[in-house]
Amino acid sequence: MRRILVPTDFSEEARNAYEVAISIARRTGAAIKLLHVVETPYYSSSFSATGDVTTGSNGMEQVYMLRLLETTKRQMNELLRTVAHEGVEVVQEVDVDRPINKIRRTIKEDGVDLVVMGSKGSSGLDEFLIGSNTEKVVRTSECPVLTVKNRLQDFDPREIVLASDFRREIRGAMDRFKEIQQLFGARIHLVYINTPGAFESSANIQQKLEYTAQKYGLQNYTINVYNDVMEEDGILNFANDIRADMIMMATHGRTGLAHLLSGSIAEDLVNHTSIPVLTVQLK
Repeated sequence: MRRILVPTDFSEEARNAYEVAISIARRTGAAIKLLHVVETPYYSSSFSATGDVTTGSNGMEQVYMLRLLETTKRQMNELLRTVAHEGVEVVQEVDVDRPINKIRRTIKEDGVDLVVMGSKGSSGLDEFLIGSNTEKVVRTSECPVLTVKNRLQDFDPREIVLASDFRREIRGAMDRFKEIQQLFGARIHLVYINTPGAFESSANIQQKLEYTAQKYGLQNYTINVYNDVMEEDGILNFANDIRADMIMMATHGRTGLAHLLSGSIAEDLVNHTSIPVLTVQLK
C-alpha cells in the first residue's frame, strides 16, 4: 500500500477519515493525498484550481470563485495544521470539478491503493433520490474504499467481519481482505446471513465457509451462520453482537437501472452503520 486518497469536504466525518488514513499510513509507509473538489453552480471547465478563467465567464463569477478557493485553501491548511501527521507524507490538492469525476480520475492517474473517506449516511427519500458522493465512490472505485463516520483514534481493528455469499467470484477480493487482516493482526469472522428468501442448511453453509477459509489460506478466523430476515440487518446485528471494529464486503459496482433494481448491500451498510466499512469491487 503506497498511496492513500482522502477526499475531504472539511466535515467532522471527513476529518475522522483523515485521522484513520494517517493511522494506516503509519503502519504501511504510504503517502496520503488530501483532496478537496470545489463544485460550483457554474461550468467547472470555466475555471482552473487557481481561480483563473479558462473559458467565458463574467466578473461576478470570477470573484465568487476566487473567494471560494481562498476559503478552501485556508480550510485545507487548517486541517493539515491541526491533525498531527508526523512521519507521514501528506500532499494536498484543490480542484474545480464534479467530486465523483475528480476522485475517479485521481484513483486512476495516481495509482491509488486505498480511498478513505467520511460518510454522513442518509435515509429515506434522500437516500433513494440522491445518494452521496461516498456511495458513488463505493460503487465505482477501482480500488478498495474504507468509509468512516465516527472518530477512531489510533485506528487498530482487532475484530473484522467478512460478510459474503462466498461464491467463487469472491476470489477477486480475497487477497485484499487478507492484506487488511494481516496488516492489523486481526481476527476475521466469516459470516453468511441465512434469510428466508435464500435459506440453506447450516451444515452446507459451514462447509462452504470452511472450504473458502482453507482455499485462501486464512488464519485466525471463525465460521458463522447468522439467521435474519434481511442480509443487511443480519450483517449489522452480527457485527454488533461480536463488537466488530470493521466490516469488509465485496461489491459488484452496478450502476444505472441494474443498481436501482438490485440495490447494494454494501452501500446500505455504509449509510446505516457507524462501524467502518471496507468495500472491494469485484471485476
